[in-house]
Amino acid sequence: MPHVKLAVPVLGQNHTPNDMRVWEYCMGELMKTERVLEGNLCNLFAILISLCDSDMKNRIEGSTEYAEEEEDHDSLRFSGYNQETCVHQRCS
Repeated sequence: MPHVKLAVPVLGQNHTPNDMRVWEYCMGELMKTERVLEGNLCNLFAILISLCDSDMKNRIEGSTEYAEEEEDHDSLRFSGYNQETCVHQRCS
């Protein structure tokens, strides 16, 4: 699963009970957002793979970079690799 890390709100040393409740709320919202973003990245990865024809999919799945990208569901890195592979195939 990809790891999306957003800026974590900092709770000061001398915080009030209200500060603590606000911090807890912000952390809850942050965790929800990270889960949604991670899910979106996984979905994007699946969509990018599904757009490949079977020859291209076999070529990509056979590459050494694919295992890392599939494990991380790194859609952005994968789309760059996929675009580079598709461009080279068209030129060859």
